[in-house]
This record gives sequence, structure tokens and C-alpha cells, in this order.
Amino acid sequence: MDPLKDIDVLIVDIDGTITDDKGFLDPETIYKIRELERSGVMVSLASGNALPVTKGLSLYIGASGPVIAESGCVIELLEEIYIFGEEEKTKKALQELRRRYYNRIKESWSNLYRHIDIAIRPTIPKEEIEKIVEKFEVEILDSKFAYHIHPKGINKGTAVEKISELINIPTEYMAAIGDSELDIPMLKEVGFGVALQNSPDELKKVANYITKNPYSQGFLEFADLLISAKRGK
Repeated sequence: MDPLKDIDVLIVDIDGTITDDKGFLDPETIYKIRELERSGVMVSLASGNALPVTKGLSLYIGASGPVIAESGCVIELLEEIYIFGEEEKTKKALQELRRRYYNRIKESWSNLYRHIDIAIRPTIPKEEIEKIVEKFEVEILDSKFAYHIHPKGINKGTAVEKISELINIPTEYMAAIGDSELDIPMLKEVGFGVALQNSPDELKKVANYITKNPYSQGFLEFADLLISAKRGK
């Protein structure tokens, strides 16, 4: 039996998954997400970016599912926002980094719109930063675009658990697709995990399926498989 025929929700990472190798959104993925929705698959976007960015993209693309932002710290569903983590801890960690490094700490413009997770440019070695912020019970995530001061124990996997409760769909009826180590908890939580060909080995090890193509072409490849399964082809 095709394990994909029972998938009702597809959670989709954004950067590196529905973008090309230059980071630009692939227009073909927009049409494919709409085709998934017409085939009975609710699509949810998941990102380390701020909620306004992720939610805006979701609306324009036509993805009807809950939105995961800040790598699991924020979920939006039907205009309700759910926030996880302690803002005080990430802010104190940032203050300590500023005290140590002053103007070497460069914040992302998106921090104006973030609730918990704080993004900074990778101007200082990650290992050095980790030692300084350890006492604040936060961790440093590397999204390949920025370092993120992030609360421990909160990730895309915990967000998937919460979404499952909110929409009353068990995680075994969900699939997820991504391309980075930050997607590992998400793939572990769902019934069917997909790693793109350009993913690190750590992600590929936990995936049920590895695409033959990288970046957005890999997403399109898997989306076609899922659509065919849902239509009984």
C-alpha cells in the first residue's frame, strides 16, 4: 500500500526547499502547492523567519494550513497566534553578547517582528557565542543565513505536535519536507519525512524518502508523488 495516500497535511520548509539554489522562490512551487490543496492536502509553511514574512508568503501562495515561524517559537492558525519560549532569556543572552562584542553584533532586520527567537549575523564564531549564552538556557541555531538565539527544547518538531492538537489530525497523517539540520525534529515527528537531495546526511538519515533532485526541484518531485497517491494513480 502507498503510505502517502493517507497524508492529509504537508509541512514545508521554505528556504532551500521551495527556493532555488540562489534563494529565490520558485514560481512552479506556487502552482504545485495549490495543486496539493486541490488534491486534499493541507499545506503548512515552516520557517525560521518572522511570522509576518511566513504568514504573508502563505497567504499569497495559497497554503491553507497553520504557519510555523521562528523555528517553532510561533504558530499562527485562523488569526490566533501561539507563542512558545521565554522572551526574557533570549533578550538577556543578546544583551550579554552586546556587552562583550558591542557593535560586532549585527541584528537581522526581522527582529523587529520576532516574538522569541533573535537572529544575528554570523560575524563571530558560533562556538564562541555558544559558550557565552549557555547560562541563559538558550541555544544557537545556524539557519545558514543567520545565527539564532533560540530557547532550548522548542523546535519545528514541537510545533508539529501543537499543530496536531490544534487541527485534530494525528501526526502520522502528516508529512514534512526540508533541507537542513533544523528540520530533523520535524521529520522525526511526522508520519512521512522527506529530505531534499541537497540536505546534510543527518537529515537524510531520519527521512523516509530522499528526493533525486535538489532545492525546489526536489519539492516538485515529491509533491507530484503525493498528488498521484491522493488521486489514486
